[in-house]
Amino acid sequence: PHPETTAVVMSTVLFLRRASSSAASSASTSARAPLASYIGYATAPTERLAAERPRHHHLLLGNRGARLVATDAPAMPPMYTSTHEILRPDTSASPPDGSVVMSVGLTPRAFDLIGDVRHVEQTFRHFVDIRGEIPEGVPLCMLHWEGFKRTASDELYHAQWANATGDRPLTLPFAAAVVAVNQAAISEAYKTIKADESGWIYKVRARPETMETARKLGLVMSEEQYLAMCDRQEEQEDAEASRSYP
Repeated sequence: PHPETTAVVMSTVLFLRRASSSAASSASTSARAPLASYIGYATAPTERLAAERPRHHHLLLGNRGARLVATDAPAMPPMYTSTHEILRPDTSASPPDGSVVMSVGLTPRAFDLIGDVRHVEQTFRHFVDIRGEIPEGVPLCMLHWEGFKRTASDELYHAQWANATGDRPLTLPFAAAVVAVNQAAISEAYKTIKADESGWIYKVRARPETMETARKLGLVMSEEQYLAMCDRQEEQEDAEASRSYP
């Protein structure tokens, strides 16, 4: 073929490829647009931890429970605590006082740190205040867990592990009222408590101003902020493990 014809054909092919790539990039960006803003910030789900639509509550707690009203509001992105709890807002519930209802569970990082939850000892009923809330930092329950801990490394840098057990409190960095209990999580903790949406333990109701205070203190965070915190923690753990080698 003539050189000038070849150059024209190649230019046309490159133009079409760039146009196709630009359209695909634009569609991808639109699909990743941030979700609705929540208590002062907006967040978009990442591939590592995608936002999930919350399910309906299982068991309401007597007179202290909020009156929950079903709504058609879209799912809101989950939030995370500095102690590795995941908070999934329940948009099917709309308390008349404007408070926020959310399920409380554990993140995958929490299970990395402790292993499997074998038993749940409920404690929150002993600490309910005059508002019907459990104060911030007070355990909702104690999680009895079993897992493995690295104990040492041999001369070939092979990690050595041993069985480990312990107790982990489930706390929140803001005052909240327990409005629902996942009875399956209490009766069959090992089978039920896991990192996905069905593995929640409690549903709580919290006042927006208390959550906003916790957010400003860095105790409640968006997914992006939480993942960054986990990355920093893992880097620190890797550095400490390297220093422990003989």
